[in-house]
Amino acid sequence: MFSKYKREIIILSVSFCMCISIVGIIKLAFFKDKSLIEPIEKVEKYYNNSNAKQNYLEATTKKITTTTTVFATTTETEKTDEDEEDYQYYDAPEIEEDGSIIYDGLTITELTNKLNRSLPSYLTNTGYFFAEYTKKTGLNPYLSVAIVLLETGCNWKCSYIMVNCNNIGGLKGHGRCGNTSYSTYDSLEEGINSYLDILYNGYMIKGLDTPEKMASTYAESPEWARKVNTYIEQIKAK
Repeated sequence: MFSKYKREIIILSVSFCMCISIVGIIKLAFFKDKSLIEPIEKVEKYYNNSNAKQNYLEATTKKITTTTTVFATTTETEKTDEDEEDYQYYDAPEIEEDGSIIYDGLTITELTNKLNRSLPSYLTNTGYFFAEYTKKTGLNPYLSVAIVLLETGCNWKCSYIMVNCNNIGGLKGHGRCGNTSYSTYDSLEEGINSYLDILYNGYMIKGLDTPEKMASTYAESPEWARKVNTYIEQIKAK
């Protein structure tokens, strides 16, 4: 048995002796004046110190807790003076709902909400006026709002006559807006109702009820009808 592992035993013995020799050489070369157990003695001395021992015990036995900060959220938006100045109908007008269908299978509340989704900036929450007018006259609300979006540019930046003169339809002939020939109105509601009256009395009851039929009278641009139809489709889709 011994002879079977003789070679391995000799190799292990030689390796062990070499390790002892290397440790001895390192000790003589670098740690001649130090004891090999000195580091261990220092650790024991530090640990046995009452304060260090207490700190160690507290650190290793202390229960770890985490703190999570929860931020409250709300669907309400604080209203500022700037909001009130910019958006006259920051608070939506009250809707008189009787449940009747007034256009495209929608009640006045549903139509108002649908139109409001397409009325940005200074036109915020004015969908009710368009829906109410449709309820009274049957005027196509998608067409009336589409023309407004094109004429005011409010999807990007509302026009001068919109912001300063409450002119939402590019209308002329009623007062003067600054140094222009465009009409001016005392309030946004007046501007909306005047525009809808012109649209209904000047176009709709005369059979001019599509952008194509209206184009030659309402606008000079050959692209006007196409652009209005694009807005109509966007309004319907929202």
